[in-house]
Amino acid sequence: MRKAVIFDVDGVIVFSEKAYQKRRAHFFEKIGLPVSKKMQEQFVGSNAQDMFEYLVPNDEKKREKLLQAYKAFRGQYSLDYKEMFNSDVSPTLEKLANKNVRMAVASSGPLENIYQILEANRIKEYFELITSGEMFARSKPNPEIYQYTTEQLHLLPSDCLVVEDSKIGIEAARRANLPVAALKSHQFNIDQSQATYQIESTSQLLDLI
Repeated sequence: MRKAVIFDVDGVIVFSEKAYQKRRAHFFEKIGLPVSKKMQEQFVGSNAQDMFEYLVPNDEKKREKLLQAYKAFRGQYSLDYKEMFNSDVSPTLEKLANKNVRMAVASSGPLENIYQILEANRIKEYFELITSGEMFARSKPNPEIYQYTTEQLHLLPSDCLVVEDSKIGIEAARRANLPVAALKSHQFNIDQSQATYQIESTSQLLDLI
């Protein structure tokens, strides 16, 4: 039996990626930076720093200026995380807790944003550890976020199960030698072929632990 389940947030706990894509599109339009919809889909699961490193690879000063401008823009752009909430999550967390399965979060998103999502949907108390990709030099697909999480839980990778949706999130977990359950995305056509398991609902996690 698995001892812990580690959850990604965006695309798993909340279906937020379309809203994030719309927010980014508004910002790119505002600053006059041409970014196609197809290119935007490459950013699913990544954080703002990695996004601007991709968009502005050879000008560190400009990249940092754009990153700070985007963070300020993002802070003024209100999102309803209750509306985006995956309704399967609460009963799944309750059942996992009843089985004494430990739970953690490992998300590429900003820590402040992660807390907003968990608190808005009243599920923060289920998670003993909350980890953000901004805590590391490199976020997903770098495996460090998952290596750190398992180390902090004092568990072996084989004792844990990761729940992801994005290609880069799945890659990060697999590179950390963790089994991954990929939650099918209904917003994007995501390559989830590297996942250990494919699931349609978080309720199926109960069958995998």
